[in-house]
Amino acid sequence: MPNAPYAAPVWKKILACAAGVEASLGRTGVKLTMGGEPTFVPVAPSGAEWQTAALGPTKLAYARQLARELVRTAFPGAVVLETSAKHYPGEPLPRWALLIQHRADGTALWRDITRLRADTKPGKHTPAGAKKFAIALAQALSVDSTHCLPFAETTAPTAITGYVLPLDHDGSKWLTDDWTSALGSDPLPLFPGESPAGLRLPLAKLGEKNLRRALTAEVRAGTLTIFIPPLLLPAYCELLAQIEETLLALKLRDVVLAGYAPPPDPALPTVGLASDPGVLEINVAPCATWADYDVQLGQLYAAAKTVGLCARKLQFNGREVGTGGGAHLVFGGPAGLLSPFFAFPALLPSIIRYWQRHPALSYAFTGAYMGPSSQAPRIDESTYEALYELEIACAGAENLGSPPNLALFDLLFRDLLMDRSGNTHRAEISVDKLWNPFAPNGRLGLVEFRAFETHTAPAVQSVTALFVRAILARLCAAPCQEPFIRWGGELHDRFFLPAFVWEDLAAICADLKKHGIPFEVEWLRAPWEFRFPKLGEFALAEKKSGAFAIEFRQALEAWPLLGESPNAGTVARTVDSSLDRLEARVADAKVLEGGILLVNGLPCEFRATAEGGAACGVRYRAFYLTPSLQPHIPVHAPLLLEWVDRETLTVAAAARWHVWNPANTQYPAAPADDAAAAARRAERWEPWTATLGQPRFVPKIDFPPEGRHTLDLRRYPAQAR
Repeated sequence: MPNAPYAAPVWKKILACAAGVEASLGRTGVKLTMGGEPTFVPVAPSGAEWQTAALGPTKLAYARQLARELVRTAFPGAVVLETSAKHYPGEPLPRWALLIQHRADGTALWRDITRLRADTKPGKHTPAGAKKFAIALAQALSVDSTHCLPFAETTAPTAITGYVLPLDHDGSKWLTDDWTSALGSDPLPLFPGESPAGLRLPLAKLGEKNLRRALTAEVRAGTLTIFIPPLLLPAYCELLAQIEETLLALKLRDVVLAGYAPPPDPALPTVGLASDPGVLEINVAPCATWADYDVQLGQLYAAAKTVGLCARKLQFNGREVGTGGGAHLVFGGPAGLLSPFFAFPALLPSIIRYWQRHPALSYAFTGAYMGPSSQAPRIDESTYEALYELEIACAGAENLGSPPNLALFDLLFRDLLMDRSGNTHRAEISVDKLWNPFAPNGRLGLVEFRAFETHTAPAVQSVTALFVRAILARLCAAPCQEPFIRWGGELHDRFFLPAFVWEDLAAICADLKKHGIPFEVEWLRAPWEFRFPKLGEFALAEKKSGAFAIEFRQALEAWPLLGESPNAGTVARTVDSSLDRLEARVADAKVLEGGILLVNGLPCEFRATAEGGAACGVRYRAFYLTPSLQPHIPVHAPLLLEWVDRETLTVAAAARWHVWNPANTQYPAAPADDAAAAARRAERWEPWTATLGQPRFVPKIDFPPEGRHTLDLRRYPAQAR
C-alpha cells in the first residue's frame, strides 16, 4: 500500500480531514506553515556516531548520498551547499550541515548535480587545478584575476593548498581587491584548524579599506572545495551559475560547494541535513499546507531508503524504537513577522493550556528518554512554580493586543518554557526561534513541538503531524480558556500507561469533532502500537463472563537525573535508566471480580478506563546500574505474572517476562533484521506452567496517593524479589 498502514478508503478520509483543517484555518485567516526535523540512521548502525556522537567517519558520506538522491528525485535543479551548523561548548568545531536549496519559482539553481561530490572518498584534484579554476571564475565575473592569491597551512608554509579571490557584489557588479599591499605575495598563512580555508583567512591583517569577503578554491583530501562568501540572494544565484559554467568549461567534477548561505528567503526553500548526536537530522522545508508536508515527507523517506537509511533502531533485546534523535514539529508563518503567534496573541497561550490539560500529547509520540530530565519536559515537569507563573504570563500575552510588542511577547515565555536547568531549547513547547534576540536564527516566529519521535512509516509520521495541525486549527477558531490541571503524582502514575494515553487521545479527537474537524482516533492506532508494543497475554475463561484476555503492554518510564559526580577532571550527571514499566489491561472490568493479578507475589490494583475496561501499571528494576537511584533495590526481572482465581486462590495462568533473553546471556550483536528482532521479542514472554494450580497468599498492600494506578515493586523489596 502506498500509504501503509492506512488502507485506501481510510486514506481518503484522512485527506478529507486535512482539507477540513485547511478550510478551518482559512476561515480564521491564519496562515500556518509547518515543518519538522525527522532523523535517520543506517539500517544496521554501528559506531559512536550512530549512538551518541555528532560526528563520525560515515555520517557525512550518508548525508551527501541522501542530498544527491533528494535532488534527483524531489528537487531537480537544486544545489547542495555544505556549511557550518550548531557549535556547542566542549566541541572544538561547529558541526556541519548540508543545505539543499532550490528556487521557489522552479528555475534551476544548479543544472548538473553529478558535478558535486556524493561521497567522502579521496579525490584527484590538485592545487594547480584550484588556481586554474579561481582565475577562470574571476575572468567570468569580469574581475581582475591577478588578485587571486595562494594560501597554505602554517605547518607547511610553502605547500600551496588553494587560492583566494577577494569577492563581493555591490548590487550591480562584482568587486575584487588587491590584498598584496597588506598581506604580501607569499602564500597566505591560514589559521590552524580543520574548517574550510574561507573561515581561516588572516582577515585581521587587512587594512580598513580592504574588501573582507572572499571566495576560496581549496584542495582537501584531493577534492576541490569552493567556499562561497556571504551574499544576498540575487548575487548568490548569479555566482552559482558562474561557478557551474566554469566547472563545465574546465571539465571539473566531484566538487564540494561550501560557505555561507544567503539570508532566509521564501524564494529559496531549503532542506537541511545536519550532524546530530547519534543521528542524521533533516530540517524539512516549511510547507504552507499539510498536503505539501506529506509529499515532502514521503519523498524524504523514499530517498533515505534508497541510500540505506531508516527511521528506527532495533535494540539488542529486539524492541523496535525510534532513532533516538526525535522528529520535532515546527509551526510558524510565511515570514517571521507574519507568524500567526504574533497575529493571534491568544494562540500560544491556548496551546500551552491545551497541551498541559492533555498529557497524551506529551507521551504518546515521544521517545524512550522522557520526563523531567529529558530533551522535552512538560511545563509541569520543569520547575515547581512554572504553572503558577504561566497562568500570569498567558493572561498577559492575551492582553498585549495585536500586533504585540514582540520583544515583550518573547520575554513572557522565555524564562518559563524551559527545562530545570534553564535551557530554553530543551522544552516540550520551545520558543527558542520565536523572537529570540540572542540567537542568529532566533527571530523566525516559530514554535517547536519537541515531544515527537520518528516512526518507521512516513504515512504514520505524516498523520501524527496532521493531528497536531488539526489541534492548532481548532485553537485558532476557539482559543482554550480552561485553567491548568494540577495533575501532581497522577501525571506519571496514570498517563505513563497506554490505556489512559489512548483514553486521552480519544478525548482530544472528540473535541476536534465538536469543533468541526473529523479526526478519527483509530488513525493514531499505529503510532500508539509502536510506542506501546504488546508483550503477551493471558487467554482465560470465567464462569460468569466467559472467555476474556489480560493484555500486557510496554508502558512508559521517566529516567531520573542523578547528582554530579567526577568525570575526567570535570563533573557529569548520570541518567538512571535501570527502571521500566508495563501495563496489564482487561477490556471488561467485571472479569476482575473473578481473579487477582499478582506480580512477583504482590497484587495489582486495576483502575477503570472510560471504555468500561480497567488497567494497572507495574514499575520495576530491570537492570542494576551503578550509580542509580535507590541502589539498595535489587533487580526484579524476570517478572512472575500470575492470575489467581479469587474463589480457590490458586494460579490459573502464569508467565515470566524477561527484559533480556531467558538465558540471560549476552547477545553477539543487535538483530540483523526484523525477523531476528521479532524472535528476540517473542522469547522474552515465557509461558510459565511451573506454578499453575499452586495456592497463593494474597498480601494486602497500600498504594500511595502518587501511585494509585501503578504497583511500584521498589516499595516492597522483601516480597518483590
